[in-house]
Amino acid sequence: MTIPEAGAPARILVVDDESQNRELVEAMLLPAGYEVYLAEDGEEGWAAAQDKKPDLIILDLMMPGLSGFEVCARLKTDPKTGGIPVLFVTALSQIGDKERALAAGGDDFLTKPFQRAELLARVEALLKVRHLNRDLERALAYLYELELARHVHRPQGRPVPAPPVPGAGVVLVVDDEPLPRQLYADVLREAGYVALEAESGVQALETARQQAVDVVLLDIMMPSMSGLEVLSKLGELIPDSPVIIVTAHPSSENAIAALRLGAFDFIVKGFKNEVMLSAVSRALQRRRLATRNRALIHQLEDKIQELLAILREHAEESNRLTTRPPDR
Repeated sequence: MTIPEAGAPARILVVDDESQNRELVEAMLLPAGYEVYLAEDGEEGWAAAQDKKPDLIILDLMMPGLSGFEVCARLKTDPKTGGIPVLFVTALSQIGDKERALAAGGDDFLTKPFQRAELLARVEALLKVRHLNRDLERALAYLYELELARHVHRPQGRPVPAPPVPGAGVVLVVDDEPLPRQLYADVLREAGYVALEAESGVQALETARQQAVDVVLLDIMMPSMSGLEVLSKLGELIPDSPVIIVTAHPSSENAIAALRLGAFDFIVKGFKNEVMLSAVSRALQRRRLATRNRALIHQLEDKIQELLAILREHAEESNRLTTRPPDR
């Protein structure tokens, strides 16, 4: 993906079928120094995302033809656009709509009508995460080049390990059937991930207690302890690690139950490898975002405590000055 030069204004694509809404968002963004592109429906928005490679997409959910859900799903499964953050805006306010939007890969959700300050705050936060991801990608690319240079000077005959994959992490595959479990794990390892395997819910929970796990790929139909039970316990054990539910027997009831228990995504067995890898990649991005947000919150709390200490010192000094006896 093309990365704008340092100092260049961030490029934002606004996709909405209502011209009044497009113009309103544009009027809010332009004074803040952003470069704004407009698209009047899902198809035009998809094409503009491919052509302009924006830094952020503000996407209406309910549009005729290609809906915001469908546009986002396309964006997130395409390697060229998968890393672009998507801010959904909609007049819908039901919890289910928000869950569906985030499950489609959206990064944030804003309900109409909204104030300019609220929009700019969401945009700034998403762009900050985007820039952090780019910095991470550059750092990993540099480390990869160093690793390649080191391999050039290795003695002949020694095996060369597979190069690290930027953003790859540890994925726990949980399935009571050995064949699909091994298949998913092999695909993940070939893609550069560290794949751990568990043949039951009990073993999965034990593994999560003993090892760091970034993402969980969890079968929903298992004996003894079902996937939904495991999902509930994982939410308490490793709350920041996204869980992707995998099943051969899809139903709206299971999907809704899994999402309510905190599942990140829901995919049906028989999927192509690219679908699983895309879901895992998006889950890792969500985990990194949660980790960074928590770190930023801790930094903010520390700064607040530091400022409070300074204020207390000033207050004490002021009290000493006011209570000092007058000079004779």
